[in-house]
Amino acid sequence: MHYEVRSFHDSQQHAAAIQGWQQVYDQLGAGRLSSELFQVSGERFQVFHEVLDKRVVQHGHAPRQRFCMAFATGRPPIIQGCKVSANSVLLLRDGEEFLLHAPEGMAFMSLSVDLERFSRLAEIELGSAQFSQLLSMPGINVPMRLLKEIKGQVCRNLDGLIRPGELAAPVIEKDIEETLMAVQLDLFHQAHVETKRSELAVSSYIVKRSQELALADPDSPLSVLDLCERLRVSRRTLQNSFQRVVGIRPVEFLRSIRLNAVRRRLASTPACECTVGDAAYEMGFRHLSHFSASYCKLFGEYPSETRRLE
Repeated sequence: MHYEVRSFHDSQQHAAAIQGWQQVYDQLGAGRLSSELFQVSGERFQVFHEVLDKRVVQHGHAPRQRFCMAFATGRPPIIQGCKVSANSVLLLRDGEEFLLHAPEGMAFMSLSVDLERFSRLAEIELGSAQFSQLLSMPGINVPMRLLKEIKGQVCRNLDGLIRPGELAAPVIEKDIEETLMAVQLDLFHQAHVETKRSELAVSSYIVKRSQELALADPDSPLSVLDLCERLRVSRRTLQNSFQRVVGIRPVEFLRSIRLNAVRRRLASTPACECTVGDAAYEMGFRHLSHFSASYCKLFGEYPSETRRLE
């Protein structure tokens, strides 16, 4: 069993530390990031709680053969194109793709258990028809009171079960798995299915496609008009979509995505193999002085100060 509490100043280091998740965290909020991560992972379960003090866009895939429930414990994010309310729970199944726009100060808790076992138990408790309906939904709404109780219950159980020198004990893993499984079944019992999707879903799709297009050919940055032409939307629709989903202009967002890509490139290569100029040029930054200033504004350090692979 793996247990840790860590803090980070780099969004991708934070993302990579969460076991089993294939994901990229791109920092959008300016300044030196500070984040906290608590996680406990076993053979058939995982629970983690994360807090980030900067706006971040998270994209990736959930763990394979797991059923995941996640909910905000701080400022709620936009998930899968939907603005999440304080009592919303996101559902992810078996490597499912996700896209999450996290506001500054977001806190999030995720609970993952074995998909096959959870499905058997939930079908027994709820019946085939109700379970199938709930399992297919992107998210559910539950009473706010229940979410607060569950966060407290999970934290209390982990504090009581995890002791130094006993992390490998099979009985502890079993107890934690049972706790998380029971919590998820309780959430399904209390679920109110939310089926209405707003125009936010369209805006989220536009932002997602813009990001994909920008990264498909990074050394030739796209303009606003380029994006409008590719996506067949008006400038007003594009601008409104970005304001609605990420709160910044398209040009700022796409520049931040490219800056994050440069940062990951620098962190994953030694200086002798890839210079700062090389990494910047690969992502379409032609003026190094402007690039360096933008990098420092976003991450709170100059590219030359970013820790390189040794």
